[in-house]
Amino acid sequence: MPKYTVPLTGYANIAVTVETDETDPEAIAELAQEQVYVSLCHQCGGHTNSSLEVGDEWEAVRREHGTPEVTKE
Repeated sequence: MPKYTVPLTGYANIAVTVETDETDPEAIAELAQEQVYVSLCHQCGGHTNSSLEVGDEWEAVRREHGTPEVTKE
């Protein structure tokens, strides 16, 4: 019987905490995007007939008026 490989797309989220004296949400979001790092363990990444890949392009979540969602801790 023939085998087929089919790429499937999903959705993932991550929150990145950055330390900065910057107050501009755009600049803070850019810092977070520069510092994001995501990896998967071997088991979570897949097995013999499938694999899970996490992309390397991340966008800041934006509020209704367009500014990045930034929460000060």
